[in-house]
Amino acid sequence: MNFWDKLFSEKKMVLGLSPMDGVTDVAMRYMTAKYSKPDVLLTEFVSVDALHYAQGERRERLLRTFMRAQDVAPLQNKPYEIAQVFGSTPELFAEAAVIIEKLGFDGIDINMGCPAHKVEENGSGAGLIRTPELAQEIIRVVKASTKLPVSVKTRIGVNSDVAEWWMEQLMAEKPANITLHGRTLRQLYQGSADWEAIGRAASVVHKHGGHILGNGDVDSIDQAQAKVEQYRVDGVLIGRGAEGNPGVFLTNQELTKEQRFEWMLEHARIYEKIFVETGRVAPSSLPAQAGATREQPSKSFMPMRKHLAWYCKGFEGAVEMRTKLMMTNSASDVEAIVSEIN
Repeated sequence: MNFWDKLFSEKKMVLGLSPMDGVTDVAMRYMTAKYSKPDVLLTEFVSVDALHYAQGERRERLLRTFMRAQDVAPLQNKPYEIAQVFGSTPELFAEAAVIIEKLGFDGIDINMGCPAHKVEENGSGAGLIRTPELAQEIIRVVKASTKLPVSVKTRIGVNSDVAEWWMEQLMAEKPANITLHGRTLRQLYQGSADWEAIGRAASVVHKHGGHILGNGDVDSIDQAQAKVEQYRVDGVLIGRGAEGNPGVFLTNQELTKEQRFEWMLEHARIYEKIFVETGRVAPSSLPAQAGATREQPSKSFMPMRKHLAWYCKGFEGAVEMRTKLMMTNSASDVEAIVSEIN
């Protein structure tokens, strides 16, 4: 029995953090795991082509994307951690599967849902919906290359809802789980997620003895419970609802300002420890010569700023504080702003 089967046999509703490119880095996943106890965490997606061709420093950055939350610090209740990959070349998926298994992940997820033009135009992500035979081959190859359970995250179609047909294609290869986002490729993230389509797809997956999670426009565990009951999915992945709220899977209560600040600062410190490198650079007022250098954070703290903005809402003065946070370059900068507001 793989961990997916174990989860679905034990729980009426499986909950997890949805993979989001540029968002669900290991610092965010760690914060969510520590304070929210989701059942599963998925990484940002990584290109199987990049894993094959990248060398040196670029490869190190890629593998940092595959750092697990439990590698940051010990977790009392460890969620299952799943590495997500994308591409369109089966043999490169096979190589990626071997790497992911060696890194200690619990599962592998194949991205068949990314709508970004640079991804789908190459036949990857949601572009695989156009080529079901290739999608099936990729699942087969990955399953043959690893002992880990292989799941798929996808969408209801390219230009229109073909969710039931598409589930039939995927279930022919019996993935361990399917997560279905209720929008087409054409929709990107606009409009509303079509949960009616997800519900119809769930019937097909269950007919084949499979499991399915729904995804799209769910911001709380109450909403997740309602979707599970109404559309008969086996659980839900929450994405944007987890931004700036590591406790999203544990409570529906509105966060206090104090809680937001506490989590924001801890998140910034963890992010800085993992991702920010400092370099010796010349101060702007002095020439670049011996003795005229100082420590300065690199631009690698900048991706943290969007997380700071998500924490900064729901209290008086949030707009002004958000503006200041968008200029921060370190966790100490964040701490100074929090101390000022407090």
